[in-house]
Amino acid sequence: MLWALRLSERARLFRELATLVNSGMSLGMALSALEDRPQSAELRAIVQDAAQKVSRGKRFSEIMKAYPRVFSELNVALIAAGEEGGHLDTMLKTCAEYLERDLEFQQNIARETFYPKILIGAVFLIPLGAKMLIALLTGSPVAAFVIGLKFFASVLVVAAVAFGLYVALRRYNETETGRRNIDQFKLHTPLIGPVIMRLAWARLSRALAALYGAGVSIRSSVEIAARTAGNRIISRAVMASVPALERGEKLSDALARTGQMPPLAMSMLRTGELTGGIDETMVKVADYFEAEAFTSVKKMTIMIMPISIIIIGIVVLFMLLNMYGGYFSQFTE
Repeated sequence: MLWALRLSERARLFRELATLVNSGMSLGMALSALEDRPQSAELRAIVQDAAQKVSRGKRFSEIMKAYPRVFSELNVALIAAGEEGGHLDTMLKTCAEYLERDLEFQQNIARETFYPKILIGAVFLIPLGAKMLIALLTGSPVAAFVIGLKFFASVLVVAAVAFGLYVALRRYNETETGRRNIDQFKLHTPLIGPVIMRLAWARLSRALAALYGAGVSIRSSVEIAARTAGNRIISRAVMASVPALERGEKLSDALARTGQMPPLAMSMLRTGELTGGIDETMVKVADYFEAEAFTSVKKMTIMIMPISIIIIGIVVLFMLLNMYGGYFSQFTE
């Protein structure tokens, strides 16, 4: 899996390499200085291997290709462009900024969804606690323990079923047809679909900006950026625009045929083509998509909170009615 290692570790590696190379160190010396810095054993071994090979004259971009779990195709292309153009420190910094931006967005999403996650957990735990408390007050500790044990058994069953479904979906996702169908389903899922689409275009746009700004040809930039989208449907749609680019058509006209890019983002891209600042414009397009995705996530979290509270209230109400119904039934018998 490409993103197996933590974003924070990889971002820090590129940031520290950029700082050392910019200070005047050779890349081999910079890598040697960072051999013991990474926290994960895998990344530490990779840095040590790269330090030795770079010192012997091998290009860093070529070494990176051997570790696709750690270095994405975008990282490799940017470093190769930096090696060719003599601005390796700039490209190392660009890689760090790209990963840091991705990490920042993930942290924002995690922070915004933290409270709703607690509420969803409370939907299950509060009724359980209430049942156990009632059993403890009206029955015995054994009855309360049995209720907790039954709940734990139910959780294990649900977890086992969920794990089985996860394994099955993952195997299905490894096939070309499965990946395409799952990605298509994600895009058409209510509420979540628009967020996935905007995030995919945000990653693609930011990658395209970085590659084009590094001097990579527009054709290669689009091909590599398309693979960073994380959604096969959008990737294939963007890849389909490559022949049009080879015929000399504008990027905006080629991407317009995908039918996926919103009109506002398309207008921004056309403006960038007129002003000659496609890379800067694509960064703004990426910011636009990220802001839209974050707004959608925020709306969902706002909706989850009152829904969760209402569900908790209904469950507790039914439990109270059941308890008092059983209590008053003693007097009517």
